Formats: sequence, C-alpha cells, structure tokens
Amino acid sequence: MSETVVEEAAARKQTLRDELTARRKAMTPDLIDTRGLKVQSRFLATEYYQNARTVALYAPIRGEVPTRDILIAALQDEKTVCYPLSHVHGRILSFRAIKSEAELEPGRLGVREPTNSSDLIAVDQIDLFVVPGLGFTNDGKRLGRGGGYYDATLRAASARSRRVGLAFNDQLVEMLPTTGDDVDMDLVVTELSSHRGLFRTWDFLDT
Repeated sequence: MSETVVEEAAARKQTLRDELTARRKAMTPDLIDTRGLKVQSRFLATEYYQNARTVALYAPIRGEVPTRDILIAALQDEKTVCYPLSHVHGRILSFRAIKSEAELEPGRLGVREPTNSSDLIAVDQIDLFVVPGLGFTNDGKRLGRGGGYYDATLRAASARSRRVGLAFNDQLVEMLPTTGDDVDMDLVVTELSSHRGLFRTWDFLDT
C-alpha cells in the first residue's frame, strides 16, 4: 500500500473519529446504561462467550459500552477474566486476571485496571477478546482511538482466539477506511442486533 494511500486513509479515519466521538458525547449516562445492559445481554448469549474459557474485557471510558454485567457473569461462570494494563511495552497490551471487581483500580491514564498483585495472563492464552471502538461496520471493520494497541495485540494473539466488538447502534457506519494494520472482528454486538464479521467458529481449538 503506497504512502499516499495510507495518509489518505489516516485522514478519513480522523474525520470519522471526530464524528463518532461527537455521537458518543451526545449520549446521556442513563442512555449509556440502558443501552449498555442490552448490548451485554446480547453478548452473553453468544456462542463465543459461552465457549470461551479466558475472556479479555475492557474497563469503559468516554461513553464506551459498559462491561460490568459481563464481568459479573464471567466470574460466576468460573471463567478467567483479564483486563489490559496501561503500561505497554511496544504496541502489545499486557493483561492481568481478576477475581472480583474490587481488584480494578484507576491506573496511570485514569482507566481502571488490575492491581499489580493480580496474575499476568499471556496474550496467547486468551480465547476471547471483547473489544471497544469508536465505530464498526456490519462486516466487522473497526475504528479505534488511533493508538493501534488493540490491532497489534490481536495480531499477536493465538490463531484460535476470537474477537467481539461491543458498540451502540449509533456507532455503526457503512464503510471504514482500512490499512493492512487493521484487524477485523468476528462479531459486532449492539443493543439492537449482532453483525457477522469474520464469524469464525467458536470452539477455540488450536489451529
């Protein structure tokens, strides 16, 4: 891909980020909570969640879909639940497991993350990544905040791992400019529907 094409894609992405950020800011906390409950309920019904043994969640910020119900359900279902750390070596996120919500504390960037006493979980041991984003397409394309950390992490994960993006319906767009660094979702779940992306099998067998 030529440098000009990459630059044009980056410019289009930034324009979309501005638009989608404005949409999220327009949502009230009550609306986020109400719609967030529906997104989480729909996610918990997926085969991806039900068959995963180790689930990577995120702590929501700036209007992202809440994940607390997923955390509570996953702990009750005796799954290993881990969250990313703010201290990043290179582009790949590190994850620590938690056994209760109380183990999440505000980190270096103000985002809640596991305490240092929690167990580290290797990226290649994670079955299912639950991924936030500013925007998604029906076929699994994702637009993040621009850091590229999730894309790098998902590329470094095991080939048997799967990815589900959580979003509000307002975050769905028809098209997203992409480059070779972007990683697609297997499924995108909103409060109204679920959209097949890669939609690979959910057996998490080594491939």
